[in-house]
Amino acid sequence: MNKYLLLPLMVLTFVAPTMAQETPIDEMFKVMKMDQQFEGGFEAMMPTIDQMTAQFRLDNEGKEELKGIFRAWFNEDIDRPKIINDMKELYTQTFTDDEIIEITKFYQTPVGKKFLENSAHLMQVGAQVGMQEAQSKQAMLMERVKPFLEKHGIK
Repeated sequence: MNKYLLLPLMVLTFVAPTMAQETPIDEMFKVMKMDQQFEGGFEAMMPTIDQMTAQFRLDNEGKEELKGIFRAWFNEDIDRPKIINDMKELYTQTFTDDEIIEITKFYQTPVGKKFLENSAHLMQVGAQVGMQEAQSKQAMLMERVKPFLEKHGIK
């Protein structure tokens, strides 16, 4: 065999296995089932859609149509791979590889798995709690905004 061909083949033999290895952040996102976490993000938007439904006085058919619009936007327009890559970058800027490995180990424990299984629901309920509190204080906000609106001639 030609010695010029042999050297690149030897290099590939040693390099290829390391190129295929997952990075700690890739492993963590796989364990976290990050793709499924996006669905939880959509579900967390439901209170906003419910609020819009009430605001627009939509019936059930209108509500389902509005949900369909949001679902299509979420599934077709949102660039999930970009978001995941951006999130990976954020995590790797915040945590070292060793810390990411430890976080991944936690997510593989029974408590970590339970956390991941319930995080979408917790996010949804948390959004509802926050929205309810904000709605209950909306009059207070309007009192604070009123002088600003008057000052700028906004009615």
